Amino acid sequence: PGFVFTATVSLVTGTMFLMWLGEQISERGIGNGISIIIFASIVAGLPSALGGTAQLVSDGSIQGWQVLAILVVALLVTAFVVYVERAQRRIPIHHARRQMGRRGYSAQTQHLPLKLNMSGVIPPIFASSLILFPASMV
Repeated sequence: PGFVFTATVSLVTGTMFLMWLGEQISERGIGNGISIIIFASIVAGLPSALGGTAQLVSDGSIQGWQVLAILVVALLVTAFVVYVERAQRRIPIHHARRQMGRRGYSAQTQHLPLKLNMSGVIPPIFASSLILFPASMV
């Protein structure tokens, strides 16, 4: 019972601190604070992941071409996520011809950019956490 309470308080406090820190980063105009914190977490884990992969190659558990294939797939998935994140639907807007006094102005056409993925980067982050969940249970 004591551990559950301590663990819960620690996790909630840490989460609240990270949310506050992300808000501070966003308010200062540096960028999207939570995304920067998540990016920093991913980058901080890269050296150990690369070292583990190199260890697996040197042990003979996996071969070099498999590592190259995984790298290519990871780059393709990243490119696809960026493509979908940046995608937008341009809805044409046609303005009627205006007339001010004796002068007539021709009709104008503009577009309304609507993002296809309005939820931002949260769905890929949530999906990656769901994918990694079974590995954390082992």
